[in-house]
Amino acid sequence: MSCELTESHVSHTTDRIRRILAAFDTSFVERELHARLTLLSVLAGHHVLLLGPPGTGKSLLARAICQAFSGARYFEYLLTRFTHPDELFGPVSIPGLKDEDYRRLTTGFLPTAEVAFVDEIFKANSAILNSLLSIVNERVFHHGKHRDPVPLFGLIGASNEPPDPEGGLAALWDRFLVRLMVPPIDTSEGFLRVASGEIAPLAIAPDDRLTPADVMAVRAGAQAVTLAPAVRHELAVLRQALREGGVAASDRRWRWAVDLLKVAAFTAGRSQVGPAEWLLLEFCFGDGVEAGMVRTAVRRSLETMVEPPQGRGLRAGWEAVANAPGSHFERGIGEAYVVRRQALDDFDVVLGDAERALEAARDRVLVEAEQSPWLAEIPARLLAGFIAARQDLDRYRSATRRHRMDLAGVDLRSEILTRLRRAQAGTSPYDRRGADAVLWLVPPGTGPDDWVPLSDQGILLFNEAALIAGRVQRRLMDAALESGRPVDEHAEWWRNVPRVDLDEPLVYALLSPPSELGLHIGGRGFPAASLAASGLRALSEWLRAAGVPRLPPLPSIDD
Repeated sequence: MSCELTESHVSHTTDRIRRILAAFDTSFVERELHARLTLLSVLAGHHVLLLGPPGTGKSLLARAICQAFSGARYFEYLLTRFTHPDELFGPVSIPGLKDEDYRRLTTGFLPTAEVAFVDEIFKANSAILNSLLSIVNERVFHHGKHRDPVPLFGLIGASNEPPDPEGGLAALWDRFLVRLMVPPIDTSEGFLRVASGEIAPLAIAPDDRLTPADVMAVRAGAQAVTLAPAVRHELAVLRQALREGGVAASDRRWRWAVDLLKVAAFTAGRSQVGPAEWLLLEFCFGDGVEAGMVRTAVRRSLETMVEPPQGRGLRAGWEAVANAPGSHFERGIGEAYVVRRQALDDFDVVLGDAERALEAARDRVLVEAEQSPWLAEIPARLLAGFIAARQDLDRYRSATRRHRMDLAGVDLRSEILTRLRRAQAGTSPYDRRGADAVLWLVPPGTGPDDWVPLSDQGILLFNEAALIAGRVQRRLMDAALESGRPVDEHAEWWRNVPRVDLDEPLVYALLSPPSELGLHIGGRGFPAASLAASGLRALSEWLRAAGVPRLPPLPSIDD
């Protein structure tokens, strides 16, 4: 039979795998992960170790996995410290000894099996260990001068505990790519189902079982699977993280792990390994002590891999809004608001693109996860990054709405006068009754009675305006009488005082840094050393101290 799979054959094989796993889910409680990883490992040509206390169903699960294969020779054995090599590898051939040809009769024993289950595998003694190592690693059985190829797809080992570090079994331990802890049933519901005998026996339809030809075709097809760019990058990052965490992992183990991911992707109908396969790596490295560190590193890499792409663009877009309309004093408040609103409109486009990109990325990952037969459920870690990104987008959207309302509801001219009146209340740098104005501020649309006198120390002399205007008027009248000129409209006080329109450009300049304010003052015709310029600079300092912004500040994204 050909070992090549067409697209329809891949889909058919995946459907059969799903039905096999569904049968496992019906007959086992809280073993979805174990069944999937064990079957996947055997398909990929790697070995699985089931670790856990007695009575947790390790042997039952291993035998059930072996039932998923049809036409594959199966071997099972329980090791003890006294197990003889003949029991695993077959008896020595007596005729061969007579011919001085040492060999074993391996038919029906481990060297001729495609699928094998060895219980209490770490009870292997030294007489068994070397031959077992060459079988599981090199797929070769050495006996005498013979070097027989072994057709083993995968070995399932079981043990109640990890091997003794001093027992010389480290090499055998390392040959198991996937090591799974098999704990007692956790939930009360699951416990009661098992204790009351409510679990249906395993029933895999004969047509659904995988043949040796299926296995070889899957492996051949998986060789063409590539790693997505994000996976390649994160694979190197994860390797460094495990190194720094003290987790030893050989280049061989990394190669095996990638093989496992490729088979997982291929049987899901994909040509690239992606995020849906990534979580499988946490079962390929470390031991029981290091499991937490490995899990954390793998899941952190996954979150980085599926992090939506819009984060940096959003931050840059929001900074562009904050910097609009820039710091040019020529822009009045009205124009500045127009520019800021345009910046918000531009940011809305960026935000909309980010929302669409997020949904597309999330849908792509969800489709991959749903297509994979190896995920019993969509892992929360696959969605965590998208949920957090959605929350970020919502915060930006909310901040944008709040800022538009701020821009629509602020009258900075009224606000600066109100805030300054409040801030300067009780301030008496000198006797205000004798104070004089170095400049009069003229709010738009107001007559002289509503002008505000300004002292050289930036104090707005609201209450003294009539007194100051009266003194100016008297001086003008006295000067006219002394010179013999008639007192006419040209002698009205408001025609003869320095004044400046409190228009939008001046408000914007007063709320700007000193260097920009100085340029604006010069542009209004006030010498830098004049008292009028001094008063405007001091007024600007008061405004900044009172917390009056040039434009309403952007809302915090974290609110």
